Amino acid sequence: MDSPAGSREPGARTFEGAVAIVTGAGSGIGRSVALRLAAAGASVGLLGRSADRLAAVEKEVAGASGTACAVAADVRDLESLHQAVSEVEERFGPLTHAVNSAGTATGQTFLCEQDEDAWIRTVDTNLNGAFRFCRAVVPGMMRRRRGSIVLVSSASGKRGAPATSAYAASKWGVNGLVRSVAVETGPYGVRVNAVCPGLTDTDMLRNEEMLGGSFVASMRRYGGTPELTWEKYWRSAVRRTNLQRLVEPDEVAELAAFLLCDHARSITGEAMSVDGGAP
Repeated sequence: MDSPAGSREPGARTFEGAVAIVTGAGSGIGRSVALRLAAAGASVGLLGRSADRLAAVEKEVAGASGTACAVAADVRDLESLHQAVSEVEERFGPLTHAVNSAGTATGQTFLCEQDEDAWIRTVDTNLNGAFRFCRAVVPGMMRRRRGSIVLVSSASGKRGAPATSAYAASKWGVNGLVRSVAVETGPYGVRVNAVCPGLTDTDMLRNEEMLGGSFVASMRRYGGTPELTWEKYWRSAVRRTNLQRLVEPDEVAELAAFLLCDHARSITGEAMSVDGGAP
C-alpha cells in the first residue's frame, strides 16, 4: 500500500498526511489511539457519543500541536457513521486509516441467567457495530485502492471464560469479520487487522458498576466465593498472566499504530494479542 502515511524512514512522523477516524475516542483505548495517531502526524476524526469527552480529547490533541475534530457518531447507527466519515473527509480529505474501539462489556453473567436484552445489546455494539464501521469505511478505501483498518477486539475473542459468553461471542465474531474482510479487500490494497487486549488499565476497568456488577453477582452464585468482588476478580486474573500486570492503553495504541502503518504492510487478517501473556 502506497499511502501518505507510508514513510519507512527512521524517525519520520509515521502518519504525516494521513486522515484517520477512531471510534470510542473519548476515553480508554480509543483515546490513546487517537492521541498516538495525532502525535505521529495524522489528522484524526474523533468519533463517539459523549460530546464532552470528545471535546476534551480534541483539546488534548490541539495542546500537543496535533489536528483533530470531534464528530458525534454511534456504532449502533450506520447512518451516523456514514455521516461522520463524510464530515471528516470534507474537513481533512480522503480517509486512509480507521480504528474501531467502541464497545461494551456490561450485563455479563453465566449463560444460565444471561438476560436476552443484555446479550443482544452486547452483540449489537461489539460485533454489529464493527460490521457497521467497516461498512462505512471500506467502500471508499477500496475505490481509492488504499487504506488500513484496525478493530479493537479482546483476548476474550480467543478463549472462553465464565460469565462472559455474550462478550466473548461478540469478540470471536470480530476476529472472524477481520479475516473475511481482509480476504475481500486485500486485492484492493486495503488491510484489516484486530488487536486483542487483555485486562487494560482504563477507567472502565475500575468501575464495578459499569463492568462488574451483574458479572460478580453471577460469579458468586455459580463460580466463586461469597466474598468475591470485581477488584478481587480482575487482580486475580492479572496475577495469572505471565507479566502479572495490567495492560496499559498506550501499549494497545502502539500495536494498533504499528498495524496501521506501512511497517506492517504485509500483515492483514490477523488478530494480535496484547494481554501480558494470558493463559
